[in-house]
Amino acid sequence: MINSAPRAYAIDARACIRCAACATVAPDNFLVKAGPARVRRNPTTAAEALGCEAARALCPTQVITFTEGTAGAELPAGPLPTELYSPVMEVAEAVRWKVEDLPWASFDPVKATPGLRAVVREMAYSEQTTFSATQKFMEAFGADTDFSQWISVWFYEETRHPHVLLKWLALAGEIPGKDFVTEGRASQPFMKSQTGTLVTNIISEMVAAHAYLQMVGGAPEPLITKLVERLSADEARHAASFFTFARRIIGKAAQPDRERLEALKVLHFWFSASKSVSHPVNASMDRLKALLPAVGAPPFVAPYDRLAKIIGLLTQLPIETAADIGPQMTAQTQRIHAPAP
Repeated sequence: MINSAPRAYAIDARACIRCAACATVAPDNFLVKAGPARVRRNPTTAAEALGCEAARALCPTQVITFTEGTAGAELPAGPLPTELYSPVMEVAEAVRWKVEDLPWASFDPVKATPGLRAVVREMAYSEQTTFSATQKFMEAFGADTDFSQWISVWFYEETRHPHVLLKWLALAGEIPGKDFVTEGRASQPFMKSQTGTLVTNIISEMVAAHAYLQMVGGAPEPLITKLVERLSADEARHAASFFTFARRIIGKAAQPDRERLEALKVLHFWFSASKSVSHPVNASMDRLKALLPAVGAPPFVAPYDRLAKIIGLLTQLPIETAADIGPQMTAQTQRIHAPAP
């Protein structure tokens, strides 16, 4: 469980990229309109406190800080929201960027090196899987009107990612073949567990957000740095949206401990043997790692401890680092299979 003593939060506005992950998981506590995110008010319930801590962990630039509460009782539990589509959609509407407003005139062809073009091409290819993933989401979550409405927002925003990356490649004089889009749409089957599916996407979106900023965010070509900042912001907010829906599934489950275990299984396999988790992001990361030396980027390292903390907050289990996952899986398994008193 998280510390639900009162905390005061703050945001370093200078480094905020307006992803609105904070306002997605804690809409009563954070606000993003014009300009950077800001604190609306500090949490007054334990449910809000969990949302604020999730916001801090999900923030791609890690600009949310807090001070520990030193006085006062533990916060009351507080209810979880029952309707999610409207608040999640409205946050997305407030920060959605326009393709035409991106600084296309800043493109510098001299700095669009062959190595950088290879990295961008791989990113554009991996982003194509949104089409088939949306079909699978509609099949697996069709009865959930709230989630299926939101996934249409996710689909629209995600389809813009390969569009702007391919536009950058065209400016660099590179136009992929006619099969580029159709081949990129191939995806993997979803797992049977809805919680497991959502957790897989929390992790993959966070890895993508981190990768965009680390792999290309420091590139010398000025346009691509702006593009990937926008893409990274979208991925972080999408991770926060998947977190919000997964949190509701666990909260409403007849056997929440089983749902928590499903979440931990995904986290465990992603960390210890990612090939056991069939997701396009895994395959893309493997291919990208071989391309990084050509653009002078450091070796890619996923934010393992942050990911562990995020799933710890989702499951409300004491997970702070990757090292905590194994013991918690064991404890959760024993709890589920313990004989009834």
